[in-house]
Amino acid sequence: MRNAMIASTKVQAVAMIDLLKLNPEEWEPITYGQPIKRLVGHAKLVRPSDGMERAHVDWILSALVPNLCLTATTVPPHWSIPQEYIEN
Repeated sequence: MRNAMIASTKVQAVAMIDLLKLNPEEWEPITYGQPIKRLVGHAKLVRPSDGMERAHVDWILSALVPNLCLTATTVPPHWSIPQEYIEN
């Protein structure tokens, strides 16, 4: 089980892994919308460079969360998913 760095592109995810000085053998670069076929330990979400859209939230809830074992955080830590995308 590896950890996931999630960004708009793999290049951005790899750059964030390098910037945060994380072990690249423990962190896998993943893009929003990419199928997840195995369990993920921790996940760090980088705000999409083209802006947050409903498709990003749908992917997080339908693909990432069911395959997430430990925690999901955002980069930078104070960033959060905009609340207007969450339905009651």
